[in-house]
Amino acid sequence: MRNPLRIGAAPPAMSYAILRLSKLTNLGTATSATQHNYRLQDTPNANPDWAALNEEYLNHGHRNYWHLATERIAELHLPRLRHDAVRAVEVVLTASPEGFARDAEGRALDVRGTPWVADNLAFLQATFGAPNVVSFTLHQDEVTPHIHAVVVPVTADGRLSSRDVFSPASLRQLQTDYAQAMAPHGFERGIKYSTALHEDVRRHYGAQRTSQQQLAEVATPVPTGPHLLQAMPPWLEPENHRVREQFRLDHYVHHLTTTSNEKIAQLATVASANALAHDRARVLEKQLARSQEQLALARDGLTPRLAHLTEQLRQAKEQLAAKTTQFSEQQALAKQQILLHKRAVIRHVQGQSVPDWLATLAKGLRERHQRKIEALLAKQLLLPTREVADLKPGLEQAGYVLKVVGPQEWTVQHKEDGTRFRGDELRPNGRNLLEQCREAAERTKEQEPTIQLLPKEREIEM
Repeated sequence: MRNPLRIGAAPPAMSYAILRLSKLTNLGTATSATQHNYRLQDTPNANPDWAALNEEYLNHGHRNYWHLATERIAELHLPRLRHDAVRAVEVVLTASPEGFARDAEGRALDVRGTPWVADNLAFLQATFGAPNVVSFTLHQDEVTPHIHAVVVPVTADGRLSSRDVFSPASLRQLQTDYAQAMAPHGFERGIKYSTALHEDVRRHYGAQRTSQQQLAEVATPVPTGPHLLQAMPPWLEPENHRVREQFRLDHYVHHLTTTSNEKIAQLATVASANALAHDRARVLEKQLARSQEQLALARDGLTPRLAHLTEQLRQAKEQLAAKTTQFSEQQALAKQQILLHKRAVIRHVQGQSVPDWLATLAKGLRERHQRKIEALLAKQLLLPTREVADLKPGLEQAGYVLKVVGPQEWTVQHKEDGTRFRGDELRPNGRNLLEQCREAAERTKEQEPTIQLLPKEREIEM
């Protein structure tokens, strides 16, 4: 049957159907696979100019594979789910690179809408059940077209079991079944029980590393020469001699043919690998160009931001310098005031008069304290007051200490600068403080409820 992927050409020899599996064991691996398959992150060897050739057939919303698998599992109504159960398996479907038709530049032709894509989807849905195939993505932005599908491993009896669905025996049968499904497209199964892993890829990559000396040896023509017939011995019959010489000639021709075919196969492998390497080099060049464009855009966007931050830093430095200068000036002024206060104290101790400016300053400070204390006392006297000590809380919150010296003698002193007043110096509301304290005590006593005790004989037992 003619290969529908290679219209107008005979199917190539030894084109293999390739099927690979990888488990999505947790949300992290599922998210990484989702981002890779929908090109939400940088993908090596993927040409961004070919991204339009990629196509999703099931998960059109490009939702996370983990969420799709979780929703499908919820439909099974399982009584219990192991915490380490494999919820999804990614299946990669493709074929040997030489199995796809290519244009003059070696680029694979567009396979969207071809029977090969439809048969791959039909194979997965028939094998695992259509509801269990939650995503089917065709990639054509790399050298070889391939498909990424996500399957929820549900058994025939409705259990979630990757171990049973993808057991060693079922995996071997899966490879066989897939090759049979792809046979109409010219692909066959690889060697059963083979220990080679992705031999087609390794073969091409290894051929790329062939040295010039090795390539020259492969390209060297097979030495040929005339085949000399041996003389017939006198003891040998002519017919037997003819048969023996014919056998020697056939062996010689077979050796030349085999050697030539091996060299041709090696050269073909190197040529194919070099063509793929050329494609990858072009892809990398385009990725580099795109990265350079993104870097230039990021740099252009960063320049205004950097200028703004530089200006903010300059302003912050100016503000810091101004505050430093202001602090230095205040510190120098404070030192000067401390020195003046020390001099004033020494003058007082020595019996000398205090300077007028200092006396005026102290007088103004004392007047401010007095007004503040009297205002505090006026508010405090409005509250229930039984004695002078009840005035302490309001004064202490403002930084003053009330000290009772005698029955009718007490002082109020500021905690920091030590400014002190006697009780008879303070006149809140313009009246004597002691008189107001007595009035407040009487008023408080009148406002308190009177508690009457019942006689014992009239008490009610509870």
